[in-house]
Amino acid sequence: MEGTSLRRDWRVLAAVLVMVAIILFPIYWMVVTAHLPTRIVLSRTPPLLPPLSEMTFDAFGRALLRRPFLTWLANTMLVAIAATLLSLVIATLAGYSLSRYRSKAQELSGLALLVSKMLPGSLIVIPFFIMASRAGMIDSRLSLILANTSVGVPFATWMMKGFFDAIPRELDAAAAIDGCSRMQALWHVVLPVARPGLTAAAIYLFIVAWADFVFARTLINSPELWTLTTGLASFVGEHGVDWPGLMAAGSLSLIPVFILFVLLEPYLVSGMAAGAVK
Repeated sequence: MEGTSLRRDWRVLAAVLVMVAIILFPIYWMVVTAHLPTRIVLSRTPPLLPPLSEMTFDAFGRALLRRPFLTWLANTMLVAIAATLLSLVIATLAGYSLSRYRSKAQELSGLALLVSKMLPGSLIVIPFFIMASRAGMIDSRLSLILANTSVGVPFATWMMKGFFDAIPRELDAAAAIDGCSRMQALWHVVLPVARPGLTAAAIYLFIVAWADFVFARTLINSPELWTLTTGLASFVGEHGVDWPGLMAAGSLSLIPVFILFVLLEPYLVSGMAAGAVK
């Protein structure tokens, strides 16, 4: 019996290792490509394990010194943080409203948010471009922040609704007895309990804004306002692609997101567990 259990554990461990290897292989290949010269990267049989004697940091130097990588990084941070904060406020209020109020208007609003999430970014980018053009907001970071907010809010609202549904309404009633208004009860009583949900939604919203390419490419023209995704696209030239430089810049762009995950991972795990229990 013990031997059967041990074999089952080993099979589970092997399956997990295979899944982790498959998930991490693109990142491994990106980092390896960033350290190899172009002649090896473009060879017919690139080595799976790179020769240490051929590895170099020249591509990272080109990405940092010959390209405005830090400007792209600053623009991306500004847009991602602003869009995350704005989206989080809207999604929190909307999720709380959908959770605590039951009416036809609430159900239709929730359904509209759900349907809007099903639309791909490539489908809504043209209407958004027309609205931004008429408002004189083309080539503006504000238009990019609003675009990413419109993409992230629908799903984040349903995330927050799920977390608010798991919080007993008796807490709201107790706060009302103590003299709190609805907003005061939300701020002082409900939100501290829903902190894991806020963290999970914030991470989702940040990643959505960080990885956006469609809106950034459409709404921003000036190179000094480019974000990382549009900056990375500039490594693809008319006559060729600087693969090591592109992979080096891509590797560097992962660092802020990795740091965010490390800092917020405890809250993210507890938030996912809370949603699973519900």
